Amino acid sequence: MGTIIALIILIILLITLWPLALALGIGYGLYRLIRYFRKEKYFRSESFLEHKAAIKFAVDEYNDLANYVNSFGELSLTSTANDRFKYAHLASTENTSKHNINRERNTKTVSHNVHQTSLSVVKKAAEEPFKYLTKYFDLKPNEENLNHIQEMAETISRFSNAKTNLNERLAKIEADFNPPKFIKKHYYKELLEKLSIRVPEIHFSIPHYYFEYVSAGGNSSQRTTIKLDEDTLEALAEYLSERIKISKSAKAQRSLMTKKLREFIKNRDSYTCQICSASIAEQSLLLLEVDHIIPVSKGGLSIEDNLQTLCWKCNRSKSNKTA
Repeated sequence: MGTIIALIILIILLITLWPLALALGIGYGLYRLIRYFRKEKYFRSESFLEHKAAIKFAVDEYNDLANYVNSFGELSLTSTANDRFKYAHLASTENTSKHNINRERNTKTVSHNVHQTSLSVVKKAAEEPFKYLTKYFDLKPNEENLNHIQEMAETISRFSNAKTNLNERLAKIEADFNPPKFIKKHYYKELLEKLSIRVPEIHFSIPHYYFEYVSAGGNSSQRTTIKLDEDTLEALAEYLSERIKISKSAKAQRSLMTKKLREFIKNRDSYTCQICSASIAEQSLLLLEVDHIIPVSKGGLSIEDNLQTLCWKCNRSKSNKTA
């Protein structure tokens, strides 16, 4: 009886409200149509085309930098246990037991940046992350690995700074252009396309390393994660440097490339590119980087006399050459 009453009420509501729903639908359709024609008129207007021409240089600079940001590749360390699993993808496994079927909810992760280990090691890795990272991944304290870690830190630093600079440039372009609010709200992607702004699809990611425990039955699992961001890599470089045996070589006594040192070099050089003389004073959004005059790969050290400030374009052009 209750179901029949509810059905009758629903039918009455539909009969009563359908004209209102129809009117609302027609009204919304008209609103979308009018908004569309306003958008098309705006993109064909002289005002828009004049603004587009006025910011062409800024857009070209943005796109050039966007290509640079997209050029950053992946960073990784290698697990000492990685070879054990290099053919793991060629086999499959299944739980054929008749009981405890839910045990499959915790499965082991097979990856070059995951070290499967005991629960004890997982917990200790959380207490002494660098000790266990250097022990179970291919990262023994030596000059080669110290160079590798510093190069990783430098790459992440450059990527992070470039991405921030890119966002600031886009914000300034939008502020200078100041399109109508309805354009920014409803047609933002089309606006970028009309202005020829190519926002990069950034795939660069900060490396993460894991110590993982999964019980034999699969019911229990724990994981310690080490994120190799800029600050962690800086600390890791210091950790490695302290454990490299002291030698008479200059490399063993060199300075580490840190954020503090990079900022010192930029300040020393008056935030000015030492090749093209572009400066922050003249270009507020200039992206500056610190470069090794003699590259690390050719024996260059991270010391003040071997470091210089370059804009990102000059640094990219210099590449692995000496100045």
